[in-house]
Amino acid sequence: MTILIVTAILGYLVRKGARKLAELSENHIWMQSLGEALELPSIWIIWGYGILLVIETITKYVDFSFPRDAVFKAEQVLLMVGVFWIIFSWKNKVEKLYVQKAKHKETSVSDLALISGVGKLSSVVLIVVFGFMVLDALEVPITTLIAFGGLGSLAVSWAAKDVIANFFGGMMIYINRPFTEGDWIKSPNKGFEGVVEEIGWYMTRIRTFERRPTYIPNAVITDAIIENPGRMYNRRIKTSIGLRYEDVKCVGEVAQRIKQMLMAHPGIDQKQLLFVDFVDFGPYSLNIEVYTFTKTTRWGEYRAIQQDVLLKIANIVEACGAKIAFPTNTVHLKDNN
Repeated sequence: MTILIVTAILGYLVRKGARKLAELSENHIWMQSLGEALELPSIWIIWGYGILLVIETITKYVDFSFPRDAVFKAEQVLLMVGVFWIIFSWKNKVEKLYVQKAKHKETSVSDLALISGVGKLSSVVLIVVFGFMVLDALEVPITTLIAFGGLGSLAVSWAAKDVIANFFGGMMIYINRPFTEGDWIKSPNKGFEGVVEEIGWYMTRIRTFERRPTYIPNAVITDAIIENPGRMYNRRIKTSIGLRYEDVKCVGEVAQRIKQMLMAHPGIDQKQLLFVDFVDFGPYSLNIEVYTFTKTTRWGEYRAIQQDVLLKIANIVEACGAKIAFPTNTVHLKDNN
């Protein structure tokens, strides 16, 4: 009875101490998360040891067969589970606080993806280390287990090869960061295109422009050629203006005035290439090519600038006394007289 009372008091004190540590460390992510992570696992460890101590005490005074080694092993496993619980919970809370802080400071999406990737990788490492420690505490011969596992490794590896390939594919995406959640990507050789919504352990989910979710295994993505238009600095306007052959004398003036208009346009990036040139004698038109870049990469803003540029070009053509050409056919009638 005394042991249980002491256990209850100790558990209460540890819980109060953990909460106090979390409250006093609100501005320190690591200490605050440690205080929050200590509360439940510490109580679990204290009560577990208390119960095991009661069992051990009873075995000293009551004559019944109970393996003492089992109590010792249970204490070891209990301590390992508690420590693992604390570290794993600490890791999750640190990750959560960093994500909240990053979102509050409007950190780039790539940083959020890096936090998530490091969190997932550390989870795998912790689980593997914990598994080997528990096996060692239970006196399971790990070397024998590994040797025995080698007999069935071919079958297991064949069955799990896709899972392993996709897992490491996801890790490579997090490390190399060819794209992050929110990026618009497309693959010429694999034939997918859309906005990345989630990079998971096994697959990546993208949303196509038809608003359909597409799930792509990470191993496929690592083997794909990825184009990331979301990281471009400018959008290009490239178009051809066709004038009638009757307006050949106006071609130079039209090209010059279009170029002046683009150089004065607030939506056009003057640091990038800007060409307005007569380039071709077409089947029915004299072709002027316009090649320039907008400052914005946002799709809606780009479309508005492109529309404004095209309308101003049409006004320039009209002001110069020329007209836009369109396909025409000339029919020559033979005079029999």
